[in-house]
Amino acid sequence: MAIDRDPNGDALDLSAIQLAANCAAEAASQVLLSRFRLGVNEELSIFYKSPNALVTDADLAADKAITESLRHACASGRILSEESQTMISASESESELTWLVDPLCGTVPFSTGMDHWGVNIALRRGGELLAASLPLPSLGETLSASRGGGVLRNGSSFTTTSPREKLSESTVGLEVDGPDEWRARLSSGLEWIPHVSQVNTFASAAYPTALVCLGRLPAAVFYGIEPVHFAAGAMIASELGVSVTDEKGNEIDWSKDEELDVVVFGWQEIHAQLIDVMSD
Repeated sequence: MAIDRDPNGDALDLSAIQLAANCAAEAASQVLLSRFRLGVNEELSIFYKSPNALVTDADLAADKAITESLRHACASGRILSEESQTMISASESESELTWLVDPLCGTVPFSTGMDHWGVNIALRRGGELLAASLPLPSLGETLSASRGGGVLRNGSSFTTTSPREKLSESTVGLEVDGPDEWRARLSSGLEWIPHVSQVNTFASAAYPTALVCLGRLPAAVFYGIEPVHFAAGAMIASELGVSVTDEKGNEIDWSKDEELDVVVFGWQEIHAQLIDVMSD
C-alpha cells in the first residue's frame, strides 16, 4: 500500500505525505551540502541545458536522491522536476498526484558559494497543493506544511507576521529569469519599484519565498517562473496567511504546469499595496 494512503487505503494520509516530503528534502540537502563550497582540488561539473540555464552535477545528484527517497517511501503519482520527469505510481486513482520538485533552486549562488539556495518539494492533487518541504540547507532552516496542518520550522510549530506594514518602507524580493526576461522587464513592467524602499535579488525562488514565510521579507515578485520553483513556498505561505497571486491579484491555477508571467508573494497588507501599484 502506498505510504500516502491512510491505513484503510481510502484517503490521502497527509502526515505520511509530509514525512515523505521531509525525508526526500533531507536526502537532497545532504547531497547538496556535500558538494557545497568544495575544497581547492575539487570542483563542480557544470554545463548548460539551454542558454543561461546552468546545471551542475549537484543538481542531478539531488534530483536522483529525491526520486529514490520518494520511491523508498512508496509515494504515489509522478515527479515533475526541474531536471527530470518520473512516474512512481501509474494507478488511475493516483494519476492526479504530482510531486513538484526543484532539487536545487539557486544553482548560480550555490555554484559560487553563496547561501541563496534551497530545495523545493510539494505534492499537488489536481489543482490543490497538499504538502511541502522547503529547506535552506546551508542555513540550517527547514519549513514544512500540509494542508490545514499549519507550518513547522525545523520540526516545531511556527507562526510569524510581516516585518513591515507600509510598502514604501519595505524591502521586496525581485527575481527575473535570465537576460531575455531582464531586457523585457527593464523596458516595461518594473514601474512598481520606486514605490518600495529596496529590492533584493537572489537568483533563486526558494530563498526569497522562505524569507517571506519566515517574516524576514514582506513580499517578493517573480517574473517568468514555473510552478516547480515556487509550489513549496506557496503551500507554506498559504498556511501562514501569506498571499500568492499573479500581478492582478488572481489566485494561481495549480492544475497547470506552464510558466507564469508574474507571481507575487506577500503578507496581506503589503501584498494588497503592491498589487495596487502594479496595476497603475
